[in-house]
Amino acid sequence: MWAMIGTVFTGAVISYFELPQLIKEKCWREVSVYILLLLVGMTLCILLIKDMTIPNPLDWITIFFDPFTSFMERILS
Repeated sequence: MWAMIGTVFTGAVISYFELPQLIKEKCWREVSVYILLLLVGMTLCILLIKDMTIPNPLDWITIFFDPFTSFMERILS
């Protein structure tokens, strides 16, 4: 529980120092990407703290390209 609170607190402290400058310069795209990446990172960190399994993106890439690989192996063999 304390680790999750620490993660959220750390994200809030980082945002406190980084976001005002971006907002002052009216960099709205950068603000939205910053918030998105911060939320994704904090979510993954909290999932790791709770010992949940996070899927490996390489598995998804393998599943996506497997038909193409099979096709190329049949053509080249």
